[in-house]
Amino acid sequence: MNVCLVTSPRFNCKPVTKSVAPTGLACLGAVARQAGHNVVGIEALIIGNPKTIAERVAASEPDVVATSTCTIDRFAGIKTIRAIRRALPKAFIVVGGSHFSQSAEDALRCVKEIDAVVVGEGEITFTELLDRLPGREALSEVDGLVFRDADGQIVRNRPRELMDDINHLPMPAWDLFDAANYSLSMIDRDSTTVAGVITTRGCPFSCVYCANSVKTKIRFLDPAKAVDQMQWQQKTFGVKAFDILNDNIMVDKSHVVGMCEEMLRRNCGFTWWAEARASKLDAEVLTLMKRAGCKCLTFGIETGTDEVLRACKKNITTAQMFEAMETVAKIGFDQVGMGLIIGLPGETIETIDRSVVWLNSIRKVLGPAWNRKTVLGQLPLMHPGTELSEIGVAEGSLPENFSWNSPYLEPKRYLPLINSRYESVPHFASRSLPLETICSHIKNRYWADLLPGRRRRYRMAPLRRLRVALSGR
Repeated sequence: MNVCLVTSPRFNCKPVTKSVAPTGLACLGAVARQAGHNVVGIEALIIGNPKTIAERVAASEPDVVATSTCTIDRFAGIKTIRAIRRALPKAFIVVGGSHFSQSAEDALRCVKEIDAVVVGEGEITFTELLDRLPGREALSEVDGLVFRDADGQIVRNRPRELMDDINHLPMPAWDLFDAANYSLSMIDRDSTTVAGVITTRGCPFSCVYCANSVKTKIRFLDPAKAVDQMQWQQKTFGVKAFDILNDNIMVDKSHVVGMCEEMLRRNCGFTWWAEARASKLDAEVLTLMKRAGCKCLTFGIETGTDEVLRACKKNITTAQMFEAMETVAKIGFDQVGMGLIIGLPGETIETIDRSVVWLNSIRKVLGPAWNRKTVLGQLPLMHPGTELSEIGVAEGSLPENFSWNSPYLEPKRYLPLINSRYESVPHFASRSLPLETICSHIKNRYWADLLPGRRRRYRMAPLRRLRVALSGR
């Protein structure tokens, strides 16, 4: 069977290279090839225009088209799916990824061009689906699949059990998506070939705002296999840096130690960075990571107050985070990234002010390694399947019958702290702390801390509000 794997364009359907090749689709491509299917990849992210993407897909004459998207870029992804359907009326279109997995039935109701949704880990589900096509009679046998049957009815099969071991999987088929086309770097502004790699699956935490917030058991790739993947991309594509896309590189010390020792033993010489959790950091492990080429660590700090941390189920304290940042500063990483959000559950004007003070203390501790230009974060976004979206319904910032795959524009997109990329994503706001109040407080109290782009949005806010009112949406 001919299979075409397609990345999704960004929200504005413009070409993008500041990214990494799609590891998830590369994993699907590898298992599909192993099962004997012909597989091609289309880098829609780099193409941008949905019509052009559809033409490239059609030229490969596929029987099956598979794609995924994130919530922020979902409407560009849906537009592309519809263009592909027009170009290939008889192809079977299957989607997956965090957005469609968490809104499967809604996606099938709203996007008639989609034939099926793979929910959760996709390798086994995808290959079983391919084995049962082109007919639909046996699709009910495929765990982890939500599909439209021959009568047009939506059917949800049993959930797919998580794989106990991920080491039996073949190496992802990165040759389908040339890493040389991607150049996202956390370290410098120069164009450098960057690739992503995933060495663990699962997360033991349940942060209310996270799209991966369902607790899952952790599975580890053998350290030697992980470094094999990195070296293969280094030799094949000239990759100079790696983004390790694990939810938390430090979830198991023995795993990260094994990878670092393997990198040093092989004298790999590449640069890499990863996301870590700011609790129970081990100075010896961090030192080993730096020796092995780790230049940057990113932490989902989000806020600087314990009240908000508790409300968001972060399972960490500000004292633990401060101690972690002191340890990181002593080791001397080139950059330390921060994820920051203003307005999460439990937030008040008073917690915003305390958070700013606390984050400025962190900035002093980290010194030149602090890689942000401000301590002010973004307003909170809601994603399907998260507890934050459920809280949003209770707080009135999300309708009970909200559709994640129907046309939507954030009603308060005129507010100056809402970036244009997030105009189609619902923002969380509690009844006690409206978004307008947050924006007004930031302007009155922290104008000097705002970046030029945000100051410009504040100045343009009246015009933005008028445009929204005139649009009627």
